[in-house]
Amino acid sequence: MLADLIKCEIFLTPQVSQEEISDLIKREEITHLANARFAKGEISFQDYIDFLEIAGVCIDDYLLTVENNLTIAGVL
Repeated sequence: MLADLIKCEIFLTPQVSQEEISDLIKREEITHLANARFAKGEISFQDYIDFLEIAGVCIDDYLLTVENNLTIAGVL
């Protein structure tokens, strides 16, 4: 499924404050909703990338991961 190949995950690190957890939850929600909307064709890939940037995702790293996922899945 496309959504699984392009999804973005935000990981918690040990000893984060309550404020940091709240921020990470908001960022995770942004990336999850953007992924779902892109997979349904409701937003463009550029809009999807824009949302990931808003959530603080390193786009260069993200795109390398997606390319690797697509290669492993045989899509590329």
